[in-house]
Amino acid sequence: MAAIRNYDANTVGSREVLAAVKKKRKPGMILFSAFAGIALLLMVIGFIVENYVLFVVAGFFFLVFLPFAIVFLVKYTHPMKCRELKKNPVALQQADWMFRNIIFQNDMVVVSQSFFAPKSDIAAIFPVQEVLLMYKRIVTTNFSTMYFWVIETVRGTSQIAYPKSMEEVMTQCIDVIAPLCPHIRLGHNQENLNYRDYMRAMWEQTQVNQGTNK
Repeated sequence: MAAIRNYDANTVGSREVLAAVKKKRKPGMILFSAFAGIALLLMVIGFIVENYVLFVVAGFFFLVFLPFAIVFLVKYTHPMKCRELKKNPVALQQADWMFRNIIFQNDMVVVSQSFFAPKSDIAAIFPVQEVLLMYKRIVTTNFSTMYFWVIETVRGTSQIAYPKSMEEVMTQCIDVIAPLCPHIRLGHNQENLNYRDYMRAMWEQTQVNQGTNK
């Protein structure tokens, strides 16, 4: 597949992924830009009223916040340079294929025969061939209870958060996705965790061997 920088990201899947990547950077861009702007304003005020302590302190924070603001701005305006797409250089192609071949979707996921992705983060695309284990995880604190579906792949672990009201919908998603994944196991137990570790070790060794043979 073509590298991202040479790929025409002008179809539905690509646009959805790029929008999701930009959405992640927008709060950071706004926050650090606001902090840098406030610090700059205080610098100007300190200079005008000849309060050089205020000027120096505000200048220090301006220099701290400005690089973060610039980084988030660059990543927001150039989403193809973001970490998610560097980590998965064929994400746009996968997303386009997935959206062209949808077999199921609801409020939680988009599913094709080869890939699926949570709608809350469409850039997190899972090839069905790489999924090893899925199970529900419930985290209870003094203030709330959080629900997750944990997805273990050969590359790592991801979680899809969902509210309790969507539990039936999430179960429906798993019922559709699981039969598509040839290597999947369901449920959190030691046997399945051992299976996950074994399959990951095998996959990593395969990657090493392929790299050696190039």
